[in-house]
Amino acid sequence: MEQADVIIIGGGPAGIAAAISCAQGGVRSLLVTERPQQLPANYNAAAEPLQSLHPGVQSLLSQLQLPDAITHAARGVYTGIRTGDTATPLSTVPGEVWTGSHIAPTLFTASCIQTAQQLGVKVLFDTKVTDILLEDGKVCGIILAGGQQLKAGYVIDASGHKRFAGKYLTFEEQAHSQRLVCRTGNSFIPEQDDRDKETAIFVPDKHGWTWEAFSSSDYYTWTKLTVKNNGDVLYEEPTSLRKPGELRGGDMQWRVFRPLVCPGLLLAGDAAGILDPAAGQGILNGLLSGIMGAETVIKCIKQPFAANWYLTQYDSWYMELFNKKAEMLKKKYGELGISIN
Repeated sequence: MEQADVIIIGGGPAGIAAAISCAQGGVRSLLVTERPQQLPANYNAAAEPLQSLHPGVQSLLSQLQLPDAITHAARGVYTGIRTGDTATPLSTVPGEVWTGSHIAPTLFTASCIQTAQQLGVKVLFDTKVTDILLEDGKVCGIILAGGQQLKAGYVIDASGHKRFAGKYLTFEEQAHSQRLVCRTGNSFIPEQDDRDKETAIFVPDKHGWTWEAFSSSDYYTWTKLTVKNNGDVLYEEPTSLRKPGELRGGDMQWRVFRPLVCPGLLLAGDAAGILDPAAGQGILNGLLSGIMGAETVIKCIKQPFAANWYLTQYDSWYMELFNKKAEMLKKKYGELGISIN
């Protein structure tokens, strides 16, 4: 039975940020992920839909000693967002140009995990968690698919959309929107397309929106969000224009678990709460909540008499951030005539 101070479930941005932050704080962390250790031989970054990163992410990556992760995975850049006839720069400082990046998420994550290992994080690849260990009402570890038990003082669930721990422990899941679905894929850029390729495009409609992010090559990634029951067909490029590659989809209903903590356990990233991609949650929220979750657990380990107070503070912090972003989204959608609530 392996021992660790903290076990982190999930090898996405939240889990990586939590694991590195634990290592920086001097506690032993074990990252358990279903991701393979090596990229598949047939992996093609150009076939993978891109994700867009606001330049504000860079400061968190620097804190985590991951300054080169974006460079490794970048497939395009953008300096602003166009909605209709209005182009809004990313920079909020007059005269400054801020540059965001469109990244291949698999390459980004692989680079981050490799750096985490170099920083002393132990990683179990290709490993599925099936159960949570409880002793006297406190989470004390996990059980793997093969039956192996791993004990730890704390568990951080960063399992993303799997939302493993919240579902396993039957936490209440509060909905904050209608059912929303999201689909994304790549398409070729038409030769006659003269749009500024360093400006992402946001197209609102009554039941959702479309986002277009241009790569530095000959394709762009489109993402479509829509209310699930509106009867509309999800946006899909004509076959003649679509670039061969992956089409992805998912449930993007705004929702959050209550509570986000219990003795021995803390939820981070999408495993805690989900807002649609227009909120800028994604990787930014994953990194931020992973850092805050790890810092909370470190305090709990060093001051066990105040552990419940620290966990409650994390719960309050996450919910304040979630509610603030949800209200900002509702306001913006209202201004654009998007009805999703």
